[in-house]
Amino acid sequence: MQMTRALTLKATINGFGALALAVSVAVSALPGIAAAQEPSPPLGTPAPKPLEGKQKSPNPPGPRDVAADFHLESTVLGFDQGIGPAVGRELDYNGKQYTVADIYTVDGQPCFSGGSHFTIAPAGGRLVVGLKSTTGEPVNVASLK
Repeated sequence: MQMTRALTLKATINGFGALALAVSVAVSALPGIAAAQEPSPPLGTPAPKPLEGKQKSPNPPGPRDVAADFHLESTVLGFDQGIGPAVGRELDYNGKQYTVADIYTVDGQPCFSGGSHFTIAPAGGRLVVGLKSTTGEPVNVASLK
């Protein structure tokens, strides 16, 4: 008899454990009840506006943010095919000073500078160099030819 009561008591405790587990799973599955989730803002609320006068980017503009005035192949600038100046370098062309604003290959292949003063194209590909006037004067592209 004693053995029967022990089994009954054990079965009852196991039943309560399963019931408690089922209740906790059911409660956690209810929508709107999440332990570590912030509430979402109501639909239709406008997003916060940026402060006026504040720069959108925390970084100041660098040499890669400059838009080129015109583009030439690197061989026109006196470089061998597949070699050109790196972005940010200053050079002289037709008696005027220019900054290299961008450089890319004609066929869309990636080019590499690696922090040096020069850029190379894979397999001797042709490079196109974008130049920006350092004086700030407008450049007449027709006069460059």
